[in-house]
Amino acid sequence: MICPYCEAKLDIAVPQAGSPKHDYASYATAPHTPATQLPPFNLTCRNCGSAQQMTAIARRCPSCRSSLVVSDDLGGQLKSPDGVVPFVVDKNKAAAYFREWTSSRWFAPSALKKVGSTESMNGSYLPHWGFDDRTTTDYTGQRGDHYYTTETYTTQENGQTVTRTRQVQHTSWSRAEGQVSRDFVDVLATGVSAPDADLLEKLGPWSTAAATGYQAEYLAGFDSPRYDIDADAGFASAKQDMAAVIQDDCRADIGGDEQRVDQLSTTDQDVLFRLLLLPLWIATYITGGKTFHVYVNANTGEVIGERPFSAVKIIAAVLSALAAITAAYLLYNARAR
Repeated sequence: MICPYCEAKLDIAVPQAGSPKHDYASYATAPHTPATQLPPFNLTCRNCGSAQQMTAIARRCPSCRSSLVVSDDLGGQLKSPDGVVPFVVDKNKAAAYFREWTSSRWFAPSALKKVGSTESMNGSYLPHWGFDDRTTTDYTGQRGDHYYTTETYTTQENGQTVTRTRQVQHTSWSRAEGQVSRDFVDVLATGVSAPDADLLEKLGPWSTAAATGYQAEYLAGFDSPRYDIDADAGFASAKQDMAAVIQDDCRADIGGDEQRVDQLSTTDQDVLFRLLLLPLWIATYITGGKTFHVYVNANTGEVIGERPFSAVKIIAAVLSALAAITAAYLLYNARAR
């Protein structure tokens, strides 16, 4: 780390490969205060001395813009991060991806396209819960096998009634039951309520293979909100994602041409979890009195964003289209005469 003011240097230990995982059952049965009920952090900026209160574990001081990083776990009530997924996409690449994204937004206001500079990109680490789960699922359902019969019908050809035959598909259903197993590794569930889970799902996936052990120094210069979605809610969300995969496994196990899955009973074993910080670039801009955000996955370069529509550009496009249609119509009539 290099101080931007005096250029003093501080060595950071080489990050350990991988990050620890914990037994979820032990954690889930221990008493926890919901994250939303935990108090904010109280800290003093080392650069300007201003007193600050915040719920983020990393951000910039609003007085002097120096880095603020929290190591307080509120007396063990707050789960500390277990690992950090490093930035693969740097700020320059993120800005380039952003400009590419804005160039394809035809009806976006011109103000949006002026945002694509490195100065507008802020790096952030978003907390996510990652779960490993060894699942065994008993299912009941139905297997559908297609068979065909020949059907005779009449039709009109050249004014004559003729008889034809065709093959008609039918499905024979039979009861099916069985058991499937699947091991899941690092099924991710967001630990924050904003950005919302649907947007983050579109922005993903992140690869967690390169996750390193956590050190507070890694967050200097970045923003990182404190999680406000607890591990139990995260596990419930992860199980929904796992259930979709398990149902596909059941369908494959049933076989046949069609499948119906009626009941599933899944057992979770050896569930492990960890709290990971995932890298993200965020561009924020204001237009028409409203604030919009564009997000760049710092793992893959995927861009997802909110953007307004320019009424002026839409009206201009509509008028241009109407003018073209009118010109074509007049030209057609002139030639017809």
